[in-house]
Amino acid sequence: MRNNSIKDADRASNECRLINLFHCYADNIGDRMCGPAQYFWPDKFEPSSFNRPVISPLPTILGGGQIFGQIATTLRRIEKRGISPSQMFAWGVGLPRKGRNDTKVREVSNQFSRFSTRNYEWKDELEFVPCASCMSPLFDRPAAVEHEIVLYLHRKKLPDIEKVSGIPTMTNAQTDPKVAIDFISSGETVVTNSYHGVYWAQLLGRKVVCIPYNEKFQTFQHSPTYAQPDDWMRNLKLAKWTNSLLEEYRALNSDFASGVNELLQPQSTS
Repeated sequence: MRNNSIKDADRASNECRLINLFHCYADNIGDRMCGPAQYFWPDKFEPSSFNRPVISPLPTILGGGQIFGQIATTLRRIEKRGISPSQMFAWGVGLPRKGRNDTKVREVSNQFSRFSTRNYEWKDELEFVPCASCMSPLFDRPAAVEHEIVLYLHRKKLPDIEKVSGIPTMTNAQTDPKVAIDFISSGETVVTNSYHGVYWAQLLGRKVVCIPYNEKFQTFQHSPTYAQPDDWMRNLKLAKWTNSLLEEYRALNSDFASGVNELLQPQSTS
């Protein structure tokens, strides 16, 4: 199904260019891999960061990633450019946890033709679409397990995390996505305080110990094992894993892309 959806996306892309707003220039490899248009419309989209001063009057995708804080400002700029709500799509957006700011979430989601979130707890009200980075072909041939444990850390959230000699360690500042994904894949258990460290480990079917620093780590469909920065080794024996989520999450993204394609088609004037 995924290959057919991608082919459908390619055909639709011949008829329409679009903007994809995401953290495309971040020094965080997870943020840069979040933009769905790079997988579904690679030759027809324009990547844009949120500090861009002018937005073209083209169909616009917001997301993926943790961008809810930028949406209100972006919507005002889009409105000034005359973009129709029927040509606005939010894809796998990270939201406040349900119960925190629900009124604002509903207000924002109603301003899009299609709105989806990566927060699983919203699934009964909003469409659940996990991060589009799962569409990367790098997950098709990941590295084999070489280490019992690997430590994959957020580049800025490092204080007080216990380091252990001999355990391979990498941060998400790594600029080569293949290197980052192969590193995560090389561990039987992945210990991480990176959102995408947890997510990619689950895509690959690895066990995960998560060291959370905010509530976004509580929004996964399958909760990892949680630990504190200074005692994560005591939780290794409790590490949770799931069967690889890759095909399931690719299907959810492909289905959403097909829905966007339908709305991008030129409307008949007959």
